[in-house]
Amino acid sequence: MTIRVVQWATGAVGLPQLQELIEHPDYELVGVLVYDPAKAGLDAGTLCGMPDTGVLTTADKETIFALGADVVIHAASKAYPVETNVEDITRLLASGSSVISTTSYNHLPTYGADVETKFVDACMKGGSRFHAAGENPGFMMERLVTTVTGLSKHIDRIDLYEAVDVSAIASPQMMFDLMGMGRRPEEITVESPIVGKLDMAYRQALNATADVLGIELDGITVAVDTTTLPHDLNVAAGTIKAGTVVGQRLSWYGQWRGHDFLAIHEEWIATYDLPQWNLSAPSPGETVPLIRVQIRGVPNFDLALNMSWGEVPPMLDGTNPGHLMIGMSAINAIRYVLASPPGIVSAPVFGAWTPPH
Repeated sequence: MTIRVVQWATGAVGLPQLQELIEHPDYELVGVLVYDPAKAGLDAGTLCGMPDTGVLTTADKETIFALGADVVIHAASKAYPVETNVEDITRLLASGSSVISTTSYNHLPTYGADVETKFVDACMKGGSRFHAAGENPGFMMERLVTTVTGLSKHIDRIDLYEAVDVSAIASPQMMFDLMGMGRRPEEITVESPIVGKLDMAYRQALNATADVLGIELDGITVAVDTTTLPHDLNVAAGTIKAGTVVGQRLSWYGQWRGHDFLAIHEEWIATYDLPQWNLSAPSPGETVPLIRVQIRGVPNFDLALNMSWGEVPPMLDGTNPGHLMIGMSAINAIRYVLASPPGIVSAPVFGAWTPPH
């Protein structure tokens, strides 16, 4: 049976999703919501360099709500001054459309009982399902790492590192003002605005991982580390002066039984030539690990996940592999979500390690 699908938002994550929905024979694209007025009224195929589909994009949410789609692929940003994602998602759910979102609602209890209740009540009212997809948070810690723990006898600590090369960011405002590259190390603290923007996402990832392992964290703390180079570094946005920040490690630590047990480290780096962080520039033809995982216990595990395009897929030259992974985590979940009972759908992990109680 063909599944009637709406694509909600067509940015870096939403655009490859839209392409996949058009190409896949099991999906019938019935609507596309855009936030940019310049995109409104175009054929959906035009947005991603494909033939006309007969489906015109719209910036009018009421038009989308009225479609009654089986599922809405929700890829809206949380960066807009007025953020209505909770209201939009719960209205869709209450109307009977299931929603798969890549907008960081991976562990609703972390947001608080009121937000969780809104989602659950909307699902029950509409007989619909909600699933939060994503790469990190959403997959790496909660699904990949917890699956590996199924091989463990005992675990003392788990650390996940995600290295993101930001050297190609051309906007000085983004690179230097918002992200803080090129600043003095003492200027980068846990009070920095960018840390606040990421805080809820990684708290959710830690709490969701704890749920899979059958534990409850005692608390979560945040720390920031920076590193510098003794020489200037030229990047797309300009020059990072010697002695200023060229790498940032933003860390979230989940405590359990009196010590740091789960940790996620987001590393923003302007160069991979940082041996002080166990990073080094790749040799020709090699890729640098996107994800590094250390599981300490009995036995120890060290994992490295590499990622590269190889050949850039047609019509996706404006999307990086990270955006594609996030987008496909939602698309590939569609059939599993729709086959689940109404309510909040979490991806199952079979046989994860759980501590003796």
